[in-house]
Amino acid sequence: MDPSRRFVTIVLAAGVLVLLGAIALGERMGDRVIVRAADSGATNASVIVTPLPVGGPYGPDWRSAQTLAAPPDPGFPDPRVAPKPLPTPMPAPTKAKPKWTPNPNLPIWDQTALPSASPTP
Repeated sequence: MDPSRRFVTIVLAAGVLVLLGAIALGERMGDRVIVRAADSGATNASVIVTPLPVGGPYGPDWRSAQTLAAPPDPGFPDPRVAPKPLPTPMPAPTKAKPKWTPNPNLPIWDQTALPSASPTP
């Protein structure tokens, strides 16, 4: 073997041995934790029931009614769900037309509505 590559080979072999030792140690520690947890009875996992969407799993709006594990991010909406249309705006209120047209030639205190021409009984 070339002497310039001998050091690199030794460092890589040592790294492989350290990695294999760490894996073996980690597995042994994990097994000890699992055995101790099983012996102490701490494995009482409760069953979590998720409700089914109304209308069955294949209803008309199953994408928005689907039960998710986490709330969706509003910045990145679900691409399967079509965006809901915006509500229609309320019509603008119309101005009530006055029953008489004010006369700009008269002062405001003299302006009164003229009597309408309605037949008297």
